[in-house]
Amino acid sequence: MQIQVGSVVIAKAGRDKGRPFVVVELPDSRTALTADGKRRPLERPKKRNLIHLQATATKIDRITTNRQLRTDLREFSKEA
Repeated sequence: MQIQVGSVVIAKAGRDKGRPFVVVELPDSRTALTADGKRRPLERPKKRNLIHLQATATKIDRITTNRQLRTDLREFSKEA
């Protein structure tokens, strides 16, 4: 699976291991900026190495606010 902007990913390493995030930006071929709307809001996303992210089949088309992002990820967490 290809990681793109809007993809829901699971952190495989670090203190956020196992938590879902959304890819906000891909600054280069090795890293991604991720946010979850709570600990990591859209205003200050976390830069992560792509090898530390597990891709899922879910993609969020419209990332507008932190509240909407939390809602979308909550629905994703219930599915998993």
